[in-house]
Amino acid sequence: MPENSVVSQQQVPAAVSPASAGQDGEPLLRVAGLTVRFGGVVAVDDLSFGIMPGTAVGLIGPNGAGKSTALKVIGGEVKPTSGAVLFDGVNLAGRPPHVAARHGLIRTFQLGGEFARLSVMENLLVAVPRLRGQSIWGALAGRRWWAAAQDAEVRRARDVLSRLDLTDKCDAYARDLSGGQRKLVEIGRALMARPKMLVLDEPMAGVNRSLARHIEEALKALRDEGLTLLLVEHELGSVERLCDRVIVMAEGRQIADGDMGQLRSREEVLRAYLGGG
Repeated sequence: MPENSVVSQQQVPAAVSPASAGQDGEPLLRVAGLTVRFGGVVAVDDLSFGIMPGTAVGLIGPNGAGKSTALKVIGGEVKPTSGAVLFDGVNLAGRPPHVAARHGLIRTFQLGGEFARLSVMENLLVAVPRLRGQSIWGALAGRRWWAAAQDAEVRRARDVLSRLDLTDKCDAYARDLSGGQRKLVEIGRALMARPKMLVLDEPMAGVNRSLARHIEEALKALRDEGLTLLLVEHELGSVERLCDRVIVMAEGRQIADGDMGQLRSREEVLRAYLGGG
């Protein structure tokens, strides 16, 4: 991430970077004409939308609609056949995930990527980009050079754990956590990278109702603090409570865009996904 995107804790909440360095009124993320073909199969067909800074947008649709493929393109895992992914004015289409992360676009996954044999605290700290003590030069320079920066990140990690209600799991191994707690660790790891935007793939999937609501409330608090969110989620109640806007996909195409109240009355959405039409 560019140095000028890092601000002090007095300016924004510790876990959240500025929403955008661009002009007011401009989308932080703009997907334009995104198309993905696998052989003769069109997985995503001319998808276009924008997401304003500090908002939460849901991407929903039936299985096979192209949602996950769209997320993989936005996160840099899949190269599009055509189209653009403009994030904070930079076209990230076809560029690898670490480039997207460097610009502040961080993705979490349905199946978490935590390190099972590390503690929860260690999992958060290894997600910090360019931590001084992790480099060979840092090791050679000694603790005096990197200790202050590491101590600051430990304090920030404790703040993240507190807001996710994981303080009591700080020293627990990740492998000993429940599925829902691992989802929270995945979100915590993402926050340690100081994202401008989180892209989340089914953050409530496979989680008991109580923990799902906890994850939902944590994401809502982050949104209210200015963090931009894009999430694929099948739990429509959570989508309705959390998201300012919802995009519906079916057979690779965008078929509707609006809030859940509006979408429930649209026949094409009912036919494709919500049922009852």
